[in-house]
Amino acid sequence: MNVIVTEIHDHHRSLLNQHLHQFLGDLEPDALALLHERFEWVEVTGGETLIEQGAPGDSMYLSVSGRLRAYVNDEHGKPSPVREMGRGQAFGEMSLYTDEPRSATVVAIRDSLLVRLNKAHFSDLLASNHQLSMALTRQIIHRLQTQHDLNPMPLPVTITLVLITEGIDRLDFAERLSAQLRHQGSVSIIDSRTVYNELDTSDDGAVSNDEAQLNRHMAIYLDNIESKSDFVLLVADDTPKDWTQRCCRHGDELLLLADIRQEPTLHVTETDYLNQQSRRTEAAEMLVLLHPADTRCPVGTRAWLERRPVTNHVHIRPELEPAA
Repeated sequence: MNVIVTEIHDHHRSLLNQHLHQFLGDLEPDALALLHERFEWVEVTGGETLIEQGAPGDSMYLSVSGRLRAYVNDEHGKPSPVREMGRGQAFGEMSLYTDEPRSATVVAIRDSLLVRLNKAHFSDLLASNHQLSMALTRQIIHRLQTQHDLNPMPLPVTITLVLITEGIDRLDFAERLSAQLRHQGSVSIIDSRTVYNELDTSDDGAVSNDEAQLNRHMAIYLDNIESKSDFVLLVADDTPKDWTQRCCRHGDELLLLADIRQEPTLHVTETDYLNQQSRRTEAAEMLVLLHPADTRCPVGTRAWLERRPVTNHVHIRPELEPAA
């Protein structure tokens, strides 16, 4: 195992231990080591289906990083979102006891990393370690007791800011948004200059010998930032370069920033990347229309929406100071 692979392995193992502590409480070293032996690491890309409703239920999952969404089909086969799972959240535990088919389809909103525990390994853990048996059984009982409770959708953790017109100071917008989000938790703002300076590469992402090495270091860097922050604002470049594409793949939600005074034509990032993705995009895309301070009533919104399959849109006058 080379140095880079070892670094990634140790990083993900550390994140997993944090989540296991929240999920199962304090575990003895032997019990923790036994869990690590039985887990299978699973990577899913944004838009990829991890679980299909009706498929055999034979394993549980714990999200290490990323975000996933559960859908349930109605009697007409139309899927409706019912839950989102972020870092440190487990799902599928019930199947380890009931053997019932999957009750929902689970799709990755963005690139995600999980661990999987199948039924055979689960049964082995119950038989071989009393502490793990008690901790896992306690979690199953808790899920049985709360399975009918309403679970509000968690707030997006990683928000990507994408410019789709000229004339916007994206870092200034990020700072203003950060000031509002700080009322709810800690915020980190990351742009290409920040991350490339941290990783000692050029602004276009070039690295001396190994592009794969850059990608691995960047994944670790972003995971570290996310694990320490309540919110992460990823500020994309103004062209669909590698950094912009990474931001879009890594975001729980994409904010498409547009100056309403510009033409509503599609931006190069939209035509060359967002609209060309072969996979189904699960991350919500919000159109943010920015107006001058003296705007009284928005006009021309339809022209912007007709060109973009966005989830929703908002109108903002960023030059106005928010009310105290």
